[in-house]
Amino acid sequence: MAKMSKQILWKDAWQAIPRSFGRFIAISLLMLLGTFAFIGLKITGPDMRQTALDFFKQNNLADVTVTSTYGLDQTDQQTIKDQAGVRQVTFGYYQDAAINQSQTSIRVYSNTKQISKYQLVSGKRPTKVNEIALSTSLQGKYKLGQTINLGHTTELKNQKFKVVGFVKSSEYVSRTDYGQTNVGTGQLSGIAVTTKNAFNATNYNIARVTYRATKRMNAYSDRYNEYTDDKKTQLQTALNKLRAPKYQNYQSQITTAQNQVTQLEQAASANPALQTQLSQAQAQLTSTENNLKNLGYPSYTVSTRSSFPGYSVYRSNSRRVDVLANVFPVFLFVIAALVSLTTMMRFVEEERITIGTFSALGYSHRDISLKFILYSIMASGIGVLLGAIGGFTILPQIIFKAYAASSTISGLQLHFSWTYLLIVIAIALCSTTLAALYALRKDYQEHPASLLLPKPPKAGSKILLEHFTPLWRHLSFNYKVTFRNLFRYKSRALMTIFGVAGCVGLLVMGIGIRDSLSGIISKQYETIIKYDLIVAQKTAPTEEESQSYQKLLNSDKVRRHQAIYTQQFNKIAGSDQSTQTITMIVPANQKHFNKFVNLLSPSGQELSLPKNGVILTQKMADLLKAKKGSQVSLKDANGQSHHFKVMGIAQMYMGHYLFMSRSAYEHSFKTNYQTNAQLVTLKHNSSKQVKKVAQSFIRTGAVTTTSLNLENQQLIASVINGLNTVIVVLIAIATILAMVVLYNLTNINVSERIRELSTIKVLGFFDREVTMYIYRETIILTTLGILFGYLFGYGLHAFIMINLPPDNAMFDDSMYPLNFLISTVIPCLITLGLAFIMHRKIRDVDMLEALKSVD
Repeated sequence: MAKMSKQILWKDAWQAIPRSFGRFIAISLLMLLGTFAFIGLKITGPDMRQTALDFFKQNNLADVTVTSTYGLDQTDQQTIKDQAGVRQVTFGYYQDAAINQSQTSIRVYSNTKQISKYQLVSGKRPTKVNEIALSTSLQGKYKLGQTINLGHTTELKNQKFKVVGFVKSSEYVSRTDYGQTNVGTGQLSGIAVTTKNAFNATNYNIARVTYRATKRMNAYSDRYNEYTDDKKTQLQTALNKLRAPKYQNYQSQITTAQNQVTQLEQAASANPALQTQLSQAQAQLTSTENNLKNLGYPSYTVSTRSSFPGYSVYRSNSRRVDVLANVFPVFLFVIAALVSLTTMMRFVEEERITIGTFSALGYSHRDISLKFILYSIMASGIGVLLGAIGGFTILPQIIFKAYAASSTISGLQLHFSWTYLLIVIAIALCSTTLAALYALRKDYQEHPASLLLPKPPKAGSKILLEHFTPLWRHLSFNYKVTFRNLFRYKSRALMTIFGVAGCVGLLVMGIGIRDSLSGIISKQYETIIKYDLIVAQKTAPTEEESQSYQKLLNSDKVRRHQAIYTQQFNKIAGSDQSTQTITMIVPANQKHFNKFVNLLSPSGQELSLPKNGVILTQKMADLLKAKKGSQVSLKDANGQSHHFKVMGIAQMYMGHYLFMSRSAYEHSFKTNYQTNAQLVTLKHNSSKQVKKVAQSFIRTGAVTTTSLNLENQQLIASVINGLNTVIVVLIAIATILAMVVLYNLTNINVSERIRELSTIKVLGFFDREVTMYIYRETIILTTLGILFGYLFGYGLHAFIMINLPPDNAMFDDSMYPLNFLISTVIPCLITLGLAFIMHRKIRDVDMLEALKSVD
């Protein structure tokens, strides 16, 4: 008998699933969506960072690199080796060159087998002086076995090289940002590696350093950043002490050469046969003097990983996912959990008579509870299982694929987290199983006989609107009933409003982020920055080079140009305490400067350059917590600090800038103003034309490098494309959530009041009137939910706009009407679609069966 009773009990438990299959699927979907978003977003950032860390560890990425305008001689090398805590130091060569005299320029490095190794992707590593391996970014342009011509260079022995392989460099994480150069268009298209013997340089060009302590550190931790920044400062200080002796040494060599020329001049006056030798010596002296002028005073550039191309961008991309993971899935899961809780509690109410029956037959409370435990665990368990599988595997791959398009890091390593899974399981159990047990506890307190009767309806009472007599009298009968029911079922009404508001809020936030991203490029490069490229000039070009340069500046290809002085500073700032680069621009003539850079305050007012002090761009001011009147301290390339007074803050969506007037510059630096670059606006600024003109400037010989806005636009586009993919996924999840929430709550409403609906059908209401009798409430609650959702979404968007952008960028925080329109249309269409589904359900109700007495 006991065995039979248990069989009946289990049979009823399993039959409960098909009897309320819609409810079962709804709970599973809610848990699936919540789990998928929560685990997927939470695990993606750590997965991305761990994949990068393993790549860096595998290739022993340098902690610090050192370069110098004069090369690294024996004294420099020994100074670097003698630094405290150094684990390894390697020295190498590099040379910039244009492939086949085209716009494709590369930086050719000597192969390194210890630090910052190159990962072979295809082919083989170069072993001969005429073999070369190119970066994977050039794999579509060049093929294995192809011979390329790098032209005449000062550092390489050969001009022609055979492509034998394609490699990835751990020092270059970005596929699009390889830095600037003085060949081609002024922008590097990739890197290459060849043997050390292929170079004929006297001094090394680059040193790579690793430290003992960093081997045990997480390279993305604040501790690592602080340690390497300290080591950078120590190394920069030590190397700066060598600048003066090195410059004096070169000056001594020039003095010696001048003396030799003087001696030759005296000898040639007596012996004309020495005239040719004299001419060669004079030409050599002039060339050496010009080279020294162009090189300027010796300087050393010490760079941590934060300065490596793409390193900080990749880290920022992963942390942007973290920001979204701390907001979107939390609210989504709260909505899913609360609706699941309501659903399970309603399920217990519907099974009231069954509970009373089993209780009257002598089943224990524990036995009766097994049915609801089974149902809730099955429904939520299936959702959690499928959501976890997708969250741990599918969503990270989707997001990584979007970002990998602009990164050399590939092969995302997927990781499992018990912490995130256990959090999800706990939420699922609390919102389903514990909710059911809580509702059962209240039923168990009643006598079995009372449980066999339907739960008595709530007593009617006067609602708030009835106190406004004129308004109440003008309402029709249908609306009076609707409002009474809304106030009668307050908990369900609040849950519907909350569910719709949450979904609409997430839609407003997601679409708002997409809108904020899409407007950055046009605002940055149409409203604020109006020039197409910056052309950096040599300090001492030859007369012929200067003439070619001026001729191109004044040609019909250039619409306008403005002479400026520009210099770069750096500052450790931001959430991850990385090195931020600030570009200073000082125009020679500020009268027409707004035709090149439109300085606007955060409120949109035009700014003019002050006679004293500087104008700092908004993002940098935020990082430094600077405002008008504040003093900021920035370091130049040699580590020397400079102090500036902020007299204004200007909008800038990408990069950090500092603008000064000529008089302010001379006052601050105590030196005469002298230009070193040009802001150039072209008549035709297509991508092809900008690169062509940039190449023409480089070929004049009077230019050290160019900086194209195209490169920055590509960088912004890569960030936008990555985030857009994430946002599209989030919008899709929010839309599906809205469908499930509205369907579930509407279905509960109909099921809960099926006897009431049958009654009014018996009284002669048409099917359409019966549907509207109950759906009018859904429309009102959905409308209220949408309105509250606007406020919720607006607040979420504002929070995201503060926390989502990387440290060197700012997003447009404007909210556009189309955003609110789309966020309204989606729930409205869902509500409309559900109206037809519920209409069919209400139409097919068996009135007599629903009205049967259970007495």
